[in-house]
Amino acid sequence: MRAEERILSLLEASKNRGELQSEIARKLNLSKSTVSEILSVLEEKKAVIRAEISPKSYRVWLTKYYPQPIPGVMRIGVLKASEYVKVVSAGKKVGAIFRIYRNGIEATKDLVQGVIDVVASPLITQVFFGVLMKNIKIFRAVAMNGSGVAFSVGKGFGCSEFSTMERILRKFMKAKGIHERIKFFDSPEDMIAELPNLYGIAIWEPYLSILDSVEHFDSVLGDFVCCSLAVNEEFLEVNRILFDEFLEKYDNSSPKEGIEPLAELTGFSKDLVARSLSSYEFEVGFEELKKDIEELRFGGIEEILSFY
Repeated sequence: MRAEERILSLLEASKNRGELQSEIARKLNLSKSTVSEILSVLEEKKAVIRAEISPKSYRVWLTKYYPQPIPGVMRIGVLKASEYVKVVSAGKKVGAIFRIYRNGIEATKDLVQGVIDVVASPLITQVFFGVLMKNIKIFRAVAMNGSGVAFSVGKGFGCSEFSTMERILRKFMKAKGIHERIKFFDSPEDMIAELPNLYGIAIWEPYLSILDSVEHFDSVLGDFVCCSLAVNEEFLEVNRILFDEFLEKYDNSSPKEGIEPLAELTGFSKDLVARSLSSYEFEVGFEELKKDIEELRFGGIEEILSFY
């Protein structure tokens, strides 16, 4: 493996922690001059960020893990869901860097910590973090519906924790008169693996389209907002023009435009993504979002909404 690939691999493993430049040389048994030269090239490509932490001492991160906004760079976090076709399409048009998350808690936590700049994640998760931390703004609802239950023959429901899935599953169970315990999972893949041992799992598209014995939540409960788009306010201060360009691209993107880039990013087939889009309603305005937010009954929500 070439020295550059080894450095990138080490920084990938270090994630948000980064590495001291001196430690890179020591850990990889490379000369300090070689490491310095390679990092300079990677900086030019905006692949890494170096920050001076003391005289002649630098910490290095992959750009996607740097814990502060970067002028001219937008980093977008999404979960593995076909709901984000417009997000991915618009992000690709402005040269954004993407990160895929296993669940909404991890993604939204990184947003408030400034490790990621824009996140598409469950509305309820963003509302909670936003009211608590007061440093993010919700600026769009991504879509409505697009999820349901896949049934099996075991006991209990599988679900993602502190998410739209949990909130809607509880309403679904009440409407159906179902009394089962809920077991939480970190990822949809973990839920699917456990499905044979469960009564059912609450899961989103396109996973729902590949499972049997499914029932869509909106067929029982009506329309509901699943995920929303939120931005870190510090990022806005640094990259307002870039953000406005992204927002304009987002508003003018069609779901079909994002099928191919989302499939490439997530590893889903294009046919599966395209087929699953019929489960969503993408024309979601402020009133639909406000209705769902009012149901959450959080105080201080108005401060984190930013629609323009």
